[in-house]
Amino acid sequence: MKKLARLTALLLAGALLLVLTACGAETEQQAKQRLLDEINSYRASLELEPLKEVELLSTAEQVRVAPFRAANTTVLPASETNEAWDEWLDMTVDDWTFRGEFGLAWTRVEGEPVHFLTAMVPANTPKGNKDLRAALRSSGKFDYDNCKSIGIAVVTIKGQMYWTCTMFKE
Repeated sequence: MKKLARLTALLLAGALLLVLTACGAETEQQAKQRLLDEINSYRASLELEPLKEVELLSTAEQVRVAPFRAANTTVLPASETNEAWDEWLDMTVDDWTFRGEFGLAWTRVEGEPVHFLTAMVPANTPKGNKDLRAALRSSGKFDYDNCKSIGIAVVTIKGQMYWTCTMFKE
């Protein structure tokens, strides 16, 4: 009986995903590309070179958000994210010079470090794109003229997409 219930749940989840895709719901990959396009459009308005997405850097960024995806939450104690951060460092530190990050932050709660996702993917609408442009502008992190490369990740938590990125000098 448990197997039948599990199979039914999987079939229903698959059908829901198919319906959402057919109805035009944006996938994480599509959102990532839209975000990158908007970042580069913003940089072009500042007469800066576009950032080139580097697969290794995006993979590293996915590693960094993996604990949030697994826990299906946007806030985790550092003890649950430190291994992912160490792996991210191992993937990036030797060949890349870190310049700026966006969408991940940390604070202390009752003396303990906590990491959290800060940037929701806005809807692909005129208002959402305007809000995204305002976030890019106000962060100041996308204005560095010596940044040439980017790693970017999108993760869905409880039905809402969040995104992170890190820019690097070459």
